Amino acid sequence: MKKQELVQMMIELLQDVLADSDAEYSAEVTATTQLVGEGAAITSLSLISFITGVELAIEEKYDTELTLVSEEALSRRKSPFRMIDSLADYVLTLVSVAQ
Repeated sequence: MKKQELVQMMIELLQDVLADSDAEYSAEVTATTQLVGEGAAITSLSLISFITGVELAIEEKYDTELTLVSEEALSRRKSPFRMIDSLADYVLTLVSVAQ
């Protein structure tokens, strides 16, 4: 599993979520697109759809079952859900721990 592949997959998933929502986000979706906080591309409800989509896509593409939202993830000093890039790093951390 390569980080760039994960980032590209997440960008495509986020674009799908944005297309399916009433979001008014018009900037290009990139690895540094904010997922939470001020200036976030999506609402908290859309974030849930996005995270679920990421979990499903990872399971389908890499045959790896992950749960991204956990007490450990939510208690981190820097949230892994800040942007696509940080979420990709978090996924890679989870995968390396699981192996």
